[in-house]
Amino acid sequence: MKKLILIFVSLLMVTNSFAYSVDDDFKKMKNLVGKWTGTLEWSTGDQPETLNLEYSIRSNGSAILEESNQGGVEMLTIFNVQNEKLQSTHYCGLRNKPISYLQSNSNGAMIFKTDIDNSGIDKSKESFVISWKISLDNDDKDKFYYEYKVHNPDGAIVTRTAVMKRVI
Repeated sequence: MKKLILIFVSLLMVTNSFAYSVDDDFKKMKNLVGKWTGTLEWSTGDQPETLNLEYSIRSNGSAILEESNQGGVEMLTIFNVQNEKLQSTHYCGLRNKPISYLQSNSNGAMIFKTDIDNSGIDKSKESFVISWKISLDNDDKDKFYYEYKVHNPDGAIVTRTAVMKRVI
């Protein structure tokens, strides 16, 4: 019986050491603090735009604020951990507020998907950001890949991508 208990405790310890922690993802995102710039490319072939991002820690360390300026359009996104989930709330230039949750993190590529119902969006009537991808480069702390997809009322998806470089 003692042997069985020892094996169970050992397995529990090993399992816990590999346990996923949303707090780890949030801590990784804190490495983005500072100013970034990049050129935003469009999947539609439209004219590229300058994208400027600034990340700061707010609310006693419980939130990360992303201030973006895309071709003169200012927007805000707040990342925080709530109910054991990493979420983002985006205050969009499209005049809506997509609320997204981290769906996956593989090799530093964090993918957030918009919860349409929780965001109060009518996808048949408005354009909105349906997903974000932030790929942190483990080798270069002064660069990361930024991608978001916009869902249009006709069902078309437009992808916008940029390689962001640290300014400060």
